[in-house]
Amino acid sequence: MNSGRPRGLAAMLTLALGAGTVTGAGLFGSPAWAEGTLTGTYTLDSTSIWTGQQVTLTQATLEDSTPETVAERTVNWGDGSPIETLAADAVKATHKYAANGSYPVTVKLTDTDAGEGTATITNASSNVQVATAGGAFRFNVASNWTWTGGGATAKLLISRMPASATRVWVDWGDGKTSLLARTHTSTTHYYPVGTYAAKVTLENAQGKTTAKAAGSYTAKVDRTAPSSALKVPSKPKSAKSWKTIQGTAKDGQIGMDSVGVQLWKWTSTKDYYYNFSKKKWIRYTPGKTKIPNAAVSWRGVDSKGVWKLTVPGLSKGYYLEVDHVAVDRAGNDNGWKFKVQKLTS
Repeated sequence: MNSGRPRGLAAMLTLALGAGTVTGAGLFGSPAWAEGTLTGTYTLDSTSIWTGQQVTLTQATLEDSTPETVAERTVNWGDGSPIETLAADAVKATHKYAANGSYPVTVKLTDTDAGEGTATITNASSNVQVATAGGAFRFNVASNWTWTGGGATAKLLISRMPASATRVWVDWGDGKTSLLARTHTSTTHYYPVGTYAAKVTLENAQGKTTAKAAGSYTAKVDRTAPSSALKVPSKPKSAKSWKTIQGTAKDGQIGMDSVGVQLWKWTSTKDYYYNFSKKKWIRYTPGKTKIPNAAVSWRGVDSKGVWKLTVPGLSKGYYLEVDHVAVDRAGNDNGWKFKVQKLTS
């Protein structure tokens, strides 16, 4: 008679199925979603930077009660750039900011076992403030003149430099760069002929800033000759009036270099040139006398463009000839000019 109880192999199969069914129903064993802890703390090395610089986010702690699965850590830098996922072994992440503004930085923690965790940035504010770097830069003159194949020395003025800047990079725009200390108030650079746009980049612990325009400089070729004039005394026939010979010269571009002066005197039978080294008149015989370099005196001009020299040994009965030529710093000249005056007293 069957008592209703399973026997033998049939009984064992029934028990095995029953145990599996109970366990699968969740009445015994581990739950499908374990409760866990997932927290992290982070710091930013700076929350106030200049445009183009970077910040570094550092993980100080990470507590994950389910270490058998790796927590995913993502960073939102707040400036619209793609969300950054940190590598499993990374404890730092850096990010550059290209535009001014205030950007909230957030970190998200996620674990397949523990779910979404809590990430805390420990700075007083997790907003990164980005502003234009300080400093003012300009050329003291925007252009200068040079000779063909030459160049010009430009002077860049530096002011209002922020105290937190440690280095200053000057990109001169001609393929050359200068590195300066923050304390510099000016620097110079030699440019070949052309126009160049300079830029300045500041640097400190947060890296380099976006380059800032410092103005442009032009080195132009001077092809225009200067001008000059001899000052004729009020009594030109008097030898005494020519004791001091003077004139003016000017240049509208690169500026004056000097004025060359040569002096002659003669009668119907004798000719003389003035030797500026010996400071006396030397007899000249055509075809025999060799004119030395000392026969020409190169005179600089003052701030008003005046040049002058003193000449002894003039007397009546002679003709006086004053030859002069002006030369600018580019080597342009206006050609020799002369004045002949008969001295009668």
